[in-house]
Amino acid sequence: MALNNQKLNWFDAFVELINERPILWTVSLLIPTYVFAFVIAFTGLALDPHLGSPILTFLILIGAAIIVMTYHWTFSRFQRTSSVAQAIQFVAGLIPVVGGLVVLLIAQLASS
Repeated sequence: MALNNQKLNWFDAFVELINERPILWTVSLLIPTYVFAFVIAFTGLALDPHLGSPILTFLILIGAAIIVMTYHWTFSRFQRTSSVAQAIQFVAGLIPVVGGLVVLLIAQLASS
């Protein structure tokens, strides 16, 4: 039971930290999260640019999307003190959606 309390205290401390300085935490975690996810996504697309094996490519893209969505879920769920940080989250959340549609459109055009 002590282990559960220790984990809960660590998580509560993290939630308090992101609410004390929400913009700092939002931006400082947003940038590396997106860079990491985009590297994974672009690697997946570079491995198979013509979508010859779309299942593998889509699994890699899903992995990148899960990283970004986990970040956004965490901050939308626990960061409640700054409207500016929430606006940054919203706008940043649109980047992979629009970017993903553009990438799929380019891949479709390249394969035809």
